[in-house]
Amino acid sequence: MVSLCLAACGGGGDDPATPNEPGTPTPTGPTATIAGKAVDGVTGLPVGGVTVRAGTASTTTAADGSYTLAGVAPGLRTPVVFAAPGYAENGRIADLSGNATTDVQARLVPVATTATVPVATGGTVTSGTALVTLPANGVQRADGTLPTGNITVQLTPIDSALDPQLMPGDFRTGTAGGNTLPIESFGALNVTLTDSSGAPLNLRSGQTATIRIPMVSRNSTVQTTIPLFHYNTTTGLWEQEGTATLAGTGSGAYYEGSVSHFSTWNADQVYDTVLVRGCVRDAVGAVVANARVGSDGIDYTGTSYTYTDASGNFSLPIKLNGQAAVTAIAGGRLTNTVRNNASGTNIDWTECLTLSQTGAGITMKLTWGALPSDLDSHLMTPSGDLVFFSNEGSLTAAPFANLDVDDTDSYGPEIITITKLMVGTYKYAVHNFSGYAEGAIGPSGARVEVNIPGRPVELITPPATGESSETEYWNLFEFDVSANCTVTVRRVQTYTSTALSAPAAPAAQYCTP
Repeated sequence: MVSLCLAACGGGGDDPATPNEPGTPTPTGPTATIAGKAVDGVTGLPVGGVTVRAGTASTTTAADGSYTLAGVAPGLRTPVVFAAPGYAENGRIADLSGNATTDVQARLVPVATTATVPVATGGTVTSGTALVTLPANGVQRADGTLPTGNITVQLTPIDSALDPQLMPGDFRTGTAGGNTLPIESFGALNVTLTDSSGAPLNLRSGQTATIRIPMVSRNSTVQTTIPLFHYNTTTGLWEQEGTATLAGTGSGAYYEGSVSHFSTWNADQVYDTVLVRGCVRDAVGAVVANARVGSDGIDYTGTSYTYTDASGNFSLPIKLNGQAAVTAIAGGRLTNTVRNNASGTNIDWTECLTLSQTGAGITMKLTWGALPSDLDSHLMTPSGDLVFFSNEGSLTAAPFANLDVDDTDSYGPEIITITKLMVGTYKYAVHNFSGYAEGAIGPSGARVEVNIPGRPVELITPPATGESSETEYWNLFEFDVSANCTVTVRRVQTYTSTALSAPAAPAAQYCTP
């Protein structure tokens, strides 16, 4: 069994401080730049006016959600904080190198409920099964002064199982020895308090509040009592404090516990790990050093990452006896995704993850909630090949598109990778294989991440209207590919009763970047 090291575990070598890892901060010298985009985690639409902070540097996102933050000290595991009115605060973790730009994307969860509670009496605010109960005269301002009148309470449950990127940080908690350990989430809750002037409030020393965190999990086994963790925006780590007890059943299940202050609270457990050991190559078979290799738990809610060494090898920690989807990225290009088999020992892969052809690769990742249990990705190529669960395709031969990961028991992911682009029009849709009676696509939390090299990840969520028991298909988008591999995306965003139609199938012509 293995524990995560302090920084991202480096490559396949024995020394965790491999040369390919980003440098550490220095008093003077090169500075790093962070750039990316902030979007609404429910709709996928850009969010302007978001304050982005890293260390002492800060900036604000433009109307299209984009930002560039320069002058940041280089270093491993740099916390980046995203805050905006109407949204729960989120935080990402970045490994920063001097004189280099690192892409950091953020998905913000809209505040679920805003209510007022009298300072003198305290009270309870709810949002579904989420809850916070404040004590009478139990809050203060940051300077220690006591407010009067009403407390404005913003309450936001976070569905970590639906989308781990909605969670602050990278699912790590610190240890007394300065290392980190991986944690698995069973739901989170953000609570913010302000006085009548908008000044932040928190609990007074010696006071506690009751919270209920809606229980969500990709894991079929849940604990009746679980540790509580709060997110530290300064360290980028989750810190354990107290416990919570499971109550309720089914979709109404929740963890209830007491807390002594407010930030984002998470019902978590630490887990043991094994290593997935493999390699990353490019489209012509050359080794790829310093590729970022990441995992997304399939039957647990957690993530991890590491980097390839100079020989293109990596050792990535995942949950013991767990399954995860593993992908690498380098130079803005993604590899195919591989799902490991559950194992109680380290896993050695004989085939490398392979980067797409330069300028000619696209990845589509579908995830969703507990119901319906089975949504399917469908990709129609310009040559008329339909890539889906019964025709998974190929990464190394026509149509150079493959269903890497297929999931049939809730949450996903379903991942299609294109390694070589055809000239013409591709179409992408999601099929409700389970049927409308088990659950509709729209309210399922379904989302598709579209990754086109050189562009920010595009998040697409279902239309709010137009779905019925007759409309099994959600048509998301089409994209045209030119002879020089220019990709033009057109959103369709309709529900329909018919599957994707095949074009007249000409001989496949592949683009050249």
